[in-house]
Amino acid sequence: MTEQAQADLEALYRMHYRAVLRYVVRRHGDVEDARDVTAEVFLVAWQRRADLPADRALPWLYGVAAKVLSDRYRSAERADRAYRRAGNDLATQTAAGPEDRAEWSQELSQVVAVLGTLSTADQEVLMLHAWEELRGKDLAAALGCSTAAAAVRLHRARRRLTAARIARSKSSVTSGSTVVASAQSETLGDNS
Repeated sequence: MTEQAQADLEALYRMHYRAVLRYVVRRHGDVEDARDVTAEVFLVAWQRRADLPADRALPWLYGVAAKVLSDRYRSAERADRAYRRAGNDLATQTAAGPEDRAEWSQELSQVVAVLGTLSTADQEVLMLHAWEELRGKDLAAALGCSTAAAAVRLHRARRRLTAARIARSKSSVTSGSTVVASAQSETLGDNS
């Protein structure tokens, strides 16, 4: 590798390390593991430096990070299944999730709960758009698709998120009114 190529990769690392780390932490939760994943992302960037788009480096790195995380999740699921087949007690132990490790507001926890009901693909496009503030060509580069396809995926994901929020609010209103109605009938029964 030429000195110029090495200098370019070092500059890329300095410019985007924190953004990629933040991206991974938001999705994974564990900071130490996130640092390992981020290092793996930059290793892939170095290995595939010829594929790295100069004008869309950060979205491309987000796309690589999503694939690295996906690979890690699949590996963890395979290991979990193997432990279960072997009858190992380690498979039944679970670590606290990100929601247990952070204090989130009531509204944010509701949005995250609704987001969790969506598919992984919908979650990814929504988080890239909202948390990483990617738009247009940058969003498309991170998703590995055309700009039009990214816009359609974002639109559909937003529609499904809205529908899920409405369904959730209706179910909580219905269950709340059931409680009120049963409390009223008990009160009326007591007075008769």
